[in-house]
Amino acid sequence: MNIVCIPYHDWRKIKKEGSRTRDAHIIHHLVQHPNVGNLLIINRPTTYTEIFLKKKKLKITGEKIFSSRGCDLYKVEEKIYVLDYISKDFLGPILKQKSWFFNSFKDIQLKDGFKKAVAFLNLEFDVIFSQNIFSANFALNNNLTCIFDAWDNFLLFPENKKIEKELLKAYQDFSDNADSWITNSIKNIKFYEERYNLKECFLIKNGVDIEIFKKKYSTPDDLKEIPSPIIGFGGKITHLFDYNLFNYVVSNHPDKNFILVGQILDKQVFSKINKAENVFYLGDKNYEIYTSYVTNFDVGIIPYVTDHLEHGADSIKVYEYLAAGIGVLGTQGAGMAEMNKFMAIASNKEEFSAILDTVLINKNEIELPNEYSWSYKTGEVLRILEEKVRCSLQNEITIT
Repeated sequence: MNIVCIPYHDWRKIKKEGSRTRDAHIIHHLVQHPNVGNLLIINRPTTYTEIFLKKKKLKITGEKIFSSRGCDLYKVEEKIYVLDYISKDFLGPILKQKSWFFNSFKDIQLKDGFKKAVAFLNLEFDVIFSQNIFSANFALNNNLTCIFDAWDNFLLFPENKKIEKELLKAYQDFSDNADSWITNSIKNIKFYEERYNLKECFLIKNGVDIEIFKKKYSTPDDLKEIPSPIIGFGGKITHLFDYNLFNYVVSNHPDKNFILVGQILDKQVFSKINKAENVFYLGDKNYEIYTSYVTNFDVGIIPYVTDHLEHGADSIKVYEYLAAGIGVLGTQGAGMAEMNKFMAIASNKEEFSAILDTVLINKNEIELPNEYSWSYKTGEVLRILEEKVRCSLQNEITIT
C-alpha cells in the first residue's frame, strides 16, 4: 500500500526536534511496516518569511528529485518522499496567522505540484491519511480514500477562538466527505458524534516506543548538579499546564527538586509558574536526548487542568513515563483517568501534593504491555486504512 500522509507538523520541525509528536511517530512506524510500500508526505505549506523568521532551513534534508512552481519533491529516506510547497504569499501568514493555512492548502500550485509529483514518481497511491485539520480542502479533493485523524479537539484550544468558524467548516467537511475518522480520546469521540453526527470514529490512543524508554541512560550534565529526589515534567508548557496546582505542590515539597523540560508554547502560563529555588527549567530538548531526562526522573508528573480548557488530549508523556519505569502522578485530565491501573491519579492540588510522597517511595515499576507501543497503534491505523481502501474498491466494482 502506498500512502499520502499529511502531518500536522512541519517536516523541518520534525527532523529538527525528533519524532516526538503523534503524527511523526505514526509516520515513522508506517514506513517500517511490511504492508506499506511508499509514503508521500505533503508538508504543511510555508513561506520564505516564516522560514526566515523561525530560522528554519530552506531546503529539506534529502535529495531533491523534482520541482514545479514552488513545489519541491525530496526523497528523504528509502520509502519516504516529501512534497514541500513554499508560497510566495509573504504577508499572508503574518496578517492572517493560523487562518492562512486553510487557504494555503487550497492553492492551485500545491494541487498541481502534487499531481505532477505523483506522475513523476510513477506510483499509484491508495489512500490519503490526514492528521492536519487545515488540510480539508486538499485531502478531500484528490479522488482517493481519505482517513482523518482528528487527534485533540482544536475547537477547544483557547488560542483558536479567532479561527473557530474556519475550524467548524473544516471539521464539517471532513465529516461529510472523509471515509472514516480516527481520534485519540473517548471525550473526542463523544464530541464529534454529537456535533457532527459521525457514524464511525475509531479510538486509537497515543503510545510509546517502549524499548527506547526502557534503556538506562547516563544523567545529562544539566541534571547532574540537581540533587534527588527529582520530580520531572517533560512536555510542552501550554494552557493545559495547571500552574496553580504545580505551585501548590512545589511550596509543599521544599525537600524535592522539580524539573521542567520542554517547549514554552504559552508564555503567559510559564510566567505564572513559581520560579522557586527548587524549580529548574532546563529548556527544550531534541527527542533523542529527551529520553535521558525522563529515565533519570524519580517521579514523572502531569499537572494538567481538568476544566473546560481540557481539550480531549491523550498525553504521550504518560506512556513515556510508564515505559521508563518511574513513578507517575497525574490529574484526571488528558486521558490519564483511564490509565489508573498503572499510575496514581489526583482529583485536586491537595490530593496531588499528598500522594506525591507515596508515589516516590512506591514507584510501582510495571512492564507496559505491547498494546501501548507506537508499533501496535500504527498497526491499528494501517488496518483501518486497508479496510477502507478495500471498501472503496468494492463500491467502484459494484457501481461499474
